[in-house]
Amino acid sequence: MQPARAAWTVVLACAASVLGCDPPVETPWDGSYVAMEERGDWVDTGPLSTCHVLEDSDATTCGSLESFDLSACKRRTLEDLDRQGVFRAELRYEPRGGNATTRAAPAGFKLGWNGAPELVLGAPPVAGTWSARTLYFSSRDGDALRTFVACNAVNERVLTGCFSVCRNGRLEEAATFRAERMSRFQGEAEAGGGMRLLSEAFVAAGRPVDVLVTKGHAFVISESRPGNPGGLTVFDVRGEQAPVAVATLSPEGNADWKNATVLDDTLYVATADSGIAVVDITEPSRPSLVRTVPDGSVRVGSVSVDGARLYATVETPERATLVFDVSSPLVPRLVGNVSLAVAANDGGRLYTGHGSVAREGRLYVNQQQDGFKVADISNPDRASLLGKYTYPYGSSAASAVGTFANRVIAFELGRGLGSRLRVLDASEPASIQKIGEYGLRQVVSPRSLELRGSRLYVAYHQEGLRVLDVSTPTRVREVAWFNTYRETDAGRGDAMEEGATGLHVPGDGRVYVVDTARGLLVLNEPP
Repeated sequence: MQPARAAWTVVLACAASVLGCDPPVETPWDGSYVAMEERGDWVDTGPLSTCHVLEDSDATTCGSLESFDLSACKRRTLEDLDRQGVFRAELRYEPRGGNATTRAAPAGFKLGWNGAPELVLGAPPVAGTWSARTLYFSSRDGDALRTFVACNAVNERVLTGCFSVCRNGRLEEAATFRAERMSRFQGEAEAGGGMRLLSEAFVAAGRPVDVLVTKGHAFVISESRPGNPGGLTVFDVRGEQAPVAVATLSPEGNADWKNATVLDDTLYVATADSGIAVVDITEPSRPSLVRTVPDGSVRVGSVSVDGARLYATVETPERATLVFDVSSPLVPRLVGNVSLAVAANDGGRLYTGHGSVAREGRLYVNQQQDGFKVADISNPDRASLLGKYTYPYGSSAASAVGTFANRVIAFELGRGLGSRLRVLDASEPASIQKIGEYGLRQVVSPRSLELRGSRLYVAYHQEGLRVLDVSTPTRVREVAWFNTYRETDAGRGDAMEEGATGLHVPGDGRVYVVDTARGLLVLNEPP
């Protein structure tokens, strides 16, 4: 990304390598910038391939190889395709019926090392043909037959083609796609910028999605998977040895856990249907579920603590941000329900979404399609919206906030197809400006982030861990990385949510990352 105007200066006194004098000096950012254009997370550039789904397919042919027009394809290019591993795809659905607009969606499939499909949109294949110039396969979701057919290979790792959904023999959806293999960037090593793997440990419970480190122990949070409930796994990470699992907690009927924060000896966990799980970790090897709050079936997207207040973003049954007094940490007391009705053109309810950060009397909330919002919460009974930042095709999911050059800078992540990091000047919430951005492959989504000084750590699913220098927010620079994702790891699927999902940088010289297949990875902090 090149900023619209450089807000940094390099002073060259001499060629240090030749004359032996001081190296170039980068002066601190002075807070100046030119706002960047916002195009959104997805821009429609037209069909992604030259094939077509035939609209007149009948009940016996819908979803078959014959139901696709491949006459404009260069199928000989498929001979050069590397037919193995996990592919992530961008689908561009064609307008049909009463729907006159196009739309985009993510998808994926996995090819075995013999070229045969192993997974198609997370399900086993039910049909397929693969030869030198043909790659065609389907899977079922209930009564829907979902089919991919390749048209052209852009190179050995990228292909385009067509996709259809047939339900009870009738064409329901038609799309073109572009798919990219999820191997590492060509020429990129496993690690860079001085990072290295110190140790790792498999997490048996569910799908690991978050980690917190305190009291010499790593507390790993897991979502439930079919047949494999999630919950909490505790690892002893003291010393130089590999993490040692010392405890698990997976309450029956309440083990689909999403996100966590900690206050002293209490762990607060966002759950899928039981609100906030309050866990006593006074003895880390003996975690105890004390209670859940509030009462009833409540889906919580995330939790965060600021001082003696706990904030929980609620997705169902009523979208809100709940505020709890946690001056007695094991007994959270509800003191506010930040779900104010606002102007009709703001969409009704104010607060919902995946994440929130409380800082200096303000709440920074990620509200999915409704964007990134800033609210005054100095009094939770009279919370008010100060401003918001929205963008097309977005799903705002997480953020971190810091002060740079006396300006409030928010680092905001979307989650989904085309999502990336946005750097926002939120000093004036009524007029939030984008001043920088960072993104990798279109078909891979970032997941979570943590700001430590001028370093921003990002868990980026299939792209692993990325460490960014944000000392000049208008010029985000990647300075280190570790590729946690390997296609060959046992249990790898084809979903967007695979790979690095959560991280914590507690200040002990290490970076703790959880990966959906590998479990808990312990890395060194980059120099």
